[in-house]
Amino acid sequence: MQFKILPIKENRKLNSRYFVLKVPDKSISAQSQPGQFCEIKDLESDEPLLPRPFSIYKVEENTISFLIKIVGETTRNLSQKKTAEMISILGPLGNGFKIPKNKSVLLISGGIGYAPFPFLKNKLQKNGNEIQWLHGGKDKYDIFSYDITNYTEDGSIGKKGLVTDDMPFILGKNDIHTVFACGPNQMLKKVSEICEFYKVELQVSMETIMACGMGVCCGCIIKYAENGEVIYKKACKDGPVFDGRKVVWDE
Repeated sequence: MQFKILPIKENRKLNSRYFVLKVPDKSISAQSQPGQFCEIKDLESDEPLLPRPFSIYKVEENTISFLIKIVGETTRNLSQKKTAEMISILGPLGNGFKIPKNKSVLLISGGIGYAPFPFLKNKLQKNGNEIQWLHGGKDKYDIFSYDITNYTEDGSIGKKGLVTDDMPFILGKNDIHTVFACGPNQMLKKVSEICEFYKVELQVSMETIMACGMGVCCGCIIKYAENGEVIYKKACKDGPVFDGRKVVWDE
């Protein structure tokens, strides 16, 4: 983990909802693992007081990038930053995905839950894994790649429906070793139920509000079933990647 003030190398708008922010740094990129995140702060703004967490999207050529959704003032301000402007970055933080070798795996992402998976896919491929990737969104603006199987709720791109619709068929017909998932809790809960039924290992990256990013403020607590009892874990420090079949998914 390192704290640095770095220049923006690229700020690329994907559509009205999403942009990719790229910064150059050899040491942070070398330490990063799929599923980890960084805390980013706009140095020209006093609000919010604390930085915001963003999943590591890609690591390439000594640069690290973040896929960011515009949801409020902070992300809107970041989307308008220019090349060479400075931002602060703390990371990499958290615990990432466990990478199997020479297995068949299934990736399930929803909306901004797509963010940690390009980095993960790269590592999975390097370890000889066979990959299927399903991604879902509300409409075409939540779709980022045409090289995977896409689902949209309005049918504007890909298959009409939910990203979990075909999961039972895929798990029933294929020898899937591990499912990796990231997206809204409602989606993750459904993925967990399906994986539990088919007895398939599930690793989930939790999308939850984090403040400090280091386990100090306890603002990102999740319920977790372990050793026959429900305990509490910190998403930022114990995760953000967890065994999805042990997460207690509240209604």
